[in-house]
Amino acid sequence: MKKLVPKKVRVLVFATFAVGFLIGGAAYCWKSTPLSVLAMAIILGALGIHLIFYRCPHCGKFLDRSTGDYCPYCGQQMDPEEPPQDK
Repeated sequence: MKKLVPKKVRVLVFATFAVGFLIGGAAYCWKSTPLSVLAMAIILGALGIHLIFYRCPHCGKFLDRSTGDYCPYCGQQMDPEEPPQDK
């Protein structure tokens, strides 16, 4: 299985949380139980994505809230080298 880049996982998790909270707000305004259940499922899914995929691509350790460019455990760079851009 291909390892995911932590920055992309972080963006995916934040976007999923945002969608869940927006749906939760709509559920609260409309007093809708099905929308509340959907919002909770989406938020729990975002938490699951974070716990499963937010790992160092080199050593595989969970990064918790680390947002640096280097892994706090193995010291390797998080994102693969980007190809040089022609100017």
